[in-house]
Amino acid sequence: MGTIAPVDSFYVAFFRDDRYLVVPYIFDEPQEYEPPSFQMYGSEGMAAWIRRYAKPYVYGMDNGSLLNKGHSFGDEERLSGDAIVIPLLRTSSDGQVVIGIASMQTYRSNVYTEDTAHAFQILARSVLVALARELEDEGHQRMLLTAGEMASDSSVSVADIIEDFGHKLESLRLKIDMLIKSELLNPERLRQDLTDLRELCERNQSEVAELLMVPSLDARALLGKLTPRETEIAELICIDLTNEEIASRLSISEPTVKTHVTRILKKFGVRQRSAVAAKLRPFG
Repeated sequence: MGTIAPVDSFYVAFFRDDRYLVVPYIFDEPQEYEPPSFQMYGSEGMAAWIRRYAKPYVYGMDNGSLLNKGHSFGDEERLSGDAIVIPLLRTSSDGQVVIGIASMQTYRSNVYTEDTAHAFQILARSVLVALARELEDEGHQRMLLTAGEMASDSSVSVADIIEDFGHKLESLRLKIDMLIKSELLNPERLRQDLTDLRELCERNQSEVAELLMVPSLDARALLGKLTPRETEIAELICIDLTNEEIASRLSISEPTVKTHVTRILKKFGVRQRSAVAAKLRPFG
């Protein structure tokens, strides 16, 4: 986007659930890197608006009022002069679902046009297509590796996350160890090695943040096995409601709830209610 319009700040964020955003990519002005974050969002801010209406926001709609309600990053003493924020959409059986947001901002005023917003949307769609293909390939690989095993055994666990993080730390340790053992006689070579190390840190930070999205994606696959009513009940199980409380909440009988719970457990390949919550909200 920076080749067709000024971009001083940029971020990509994905909805973790109804309260949190995983923000794996944040940049503010050229060469200014910000670490990934995991943020709670409110009901009146930009993230909630994008998720509710599933349409782009442009600065001129309200002179930046909604934009400035959100989380600040970069130079907080300067306000953006123009901005475009778009929904990241995924096609499902229920139509288009908002899975995240992307934002480009500049300190200059009145520089983004309808053509800029349209180009940003096209680029985002292309990126999401590539991401979907990548996730599909990873899913096929997991299926091949787990052939003959229960589907429940192929979901990402906390141990998987920790193991992956350990590998990333080891790659950093090896790089640092190599620098320690080198003679460090060439300043230019040292600068390049340190630059490579910094880029490795940034890449690892973003990849670790992306791991937080994996349970949500797996949860959608699990929920896809359920009927709408079973999905409602599974979500209520996740917030520790009893069968009696679920029956009251949904205005159905307790025996009906028990029947649905039994079917949910069977479809998830688990025996206990707590396992349902663990699969759908492993980090909740």
